[in-house]
Amino acid sequence: MRLTIDGLQDRDAYRDAGVAVPAFDVAAMQAAGRARPRWLHLGAGNIFRVFLARIADDLIAAGHHWPITGVVTTDPAGFDARLGAHDLLTLSVTLNPDGGRDLRAIAGLSEGLATRREADLARLFMLAGDPEVTLVSLTITEKGYAVHDGAGRLLPEVADAVATGPRGYQSHAMALLAGLLLTRYEAGGAPITLMSCDNFSHNGDRLREAIDVVARGWVDAGTAPEVFLDWLADPTRVAFPITVIDKITPRPSPAVSEDLARLGFTDMGLTAHGRTPQAGFVNTEPTEYLIIEDAFAAARPPFEQARAHVVAREVCDDFENMKVTTCLNPLHTALAVAGCLLRMPTIDAEMRDPALAALVNRLGWDEGLPVVSDPGVVAPADFLTEVLGTRFTNPYLPDDPARIAMDTSQKLPIRFGQTLLRYRDRGLEMDTLTAIPLVIALWCRYLTGIADDGAPFTPSSDPRYEELHAHVADLRLDGSAEVGVVHAALQPILSDPTLFALDLYTTPLAAKIEALTTQLFAGPGAVRATIEEEMLP
Repeated sequence: MRLTIDGLQDRDAYRDAGVAVPAFDVAAMQAAGRARPRWLHLGAGNIFRVFLARIADDLIAAGHHWPITGVVTTDPAGFDARLGAHDLLTLSVTLNPDGGRDLRAIAGLSEGLATRREADLARLFMLAGDPEVTLVSLTITEKGYAVHDGAGRLLPEVADAVATGPRGYQSHAMALLAGLLLTRYEAGGAPITLMSCDNFSHNGDRLREAIDVVARGWVDAGTAPEVFLDWLADPTRVAFPITVIDKITPRPSPAVSEDLARLGFTDMGLTAHGRTPQAGFVNTEPTEYLIIEDAFAAARPPFEQARAHVVAREVCDDFENMKVTTCLNPLHTALAVAGCLLRMPTIDAEMRDPALAALVNRLGWDEGLPVVSDPGVVAPADFLTEVLGTRFTNPYLPDDPARIAMDTSQKLPIRFGQTLLRYRDRGLEMDTLTAIPLVIALWCRYLTGIADDGAPFTPSSDPRYEELHAHVADLRLDGSAEVGVVHAALQPILSDPTLFALDLYTTPLAAKIEALTTQLFAGPGAVRATIEEEMLP
């Protein structure tokens, strides 16, 4: 049994294996989608494949023509392995908390393009000018939106894009999008919506701001007209709704791959591309939320018919505050950093550790909920109960702490900084906080690359890791990391508002973090001892 268009013809085998198949002719859908494209998507990772592509599949099955043209800006080899080899299909493997599994072949894509391939790039720019294309969505991870470094300078690849002008290949996603939008403007300027579905606060606003930086650079250099900026700034012509997306999609599990082979699949093995395993399947949880601001400039899919929510901006803000800044993402980061230091194998294993479970429970219930607004879509207490009691504890959804720890420097200002700003702005006492400063101290220890057993570990990729590591590289587990030494190492980190949304030395937290960090360097085993001392009665 193979996950391809031809393989789907073996309906009996798919039925016997318990795999749901598309309710339409996939080949015909893909041909129609290439002839009349409407929806482009940048970034074809796991959450896209089992969530947004599933939405497209549902809508197509219901008679709505919204196939997706998937676009990758990175090495196309990974795309070829996870999608190209399977005729753009994905096998969704939903791992339920009771041990059951739901299998589904998803067929939401009609075309796949890689910008590093000349013909594909030309096709993409042609589609950018097509007025029938009215939606561009993104899942490129938060670091893909960065256009400045920690000192406020343009990143080198963005500076190169500004210097070389808008024509041709762009290695940076924001420059690529700015070039596509300029092409659309020059083709008549038909309205279009750019919808970020990446997992950080006010993603649409940041997308607009990043594209504007590149576009202004071109205007200042004389390679784009001034009126292009006016067109970009008109929300009736180019819209950037904010969204909140929530669905845990770990890296493909070897155990799931083996189980699929036993079911009869011959093409669900794992392949490696860099540090990231690739597969034709995505293992995921059953819970999912997609909350979208109702701010579109042009025709859009009827998302509501596919279990998404199109709501007022205020509702989106409240849900985002609940999920991204208090009730899920900060807890995930806490487990990720602590898990790497303690060499914990999975997130669910951490939830069976009393001290780590106490850490995230205090972080959510005691320190997060006081600054949450109820979005109405789901009650915050119910959401947090589901996160801590069902989602993180699911033993059938093995998730690697190192995966969650990727790009932590980019996540901190949202996952923790926003909560701290609310404490400050509402006049709440920060000196009562214990979990948040402990997580920040654990991250400072994490930056050394030394685990709790005293041996090195490989930190997850992070665009600012080398810069931040340099501040703490000389701290040792030999008793030399006294308060003054720790202060000198941490001062450039804790005072940086690009990391925490404010200077922590303007709060009571900096001294507390320095004291906790000093404890964490007391010697091997200090991480475990400090967490237990701070979190357990």
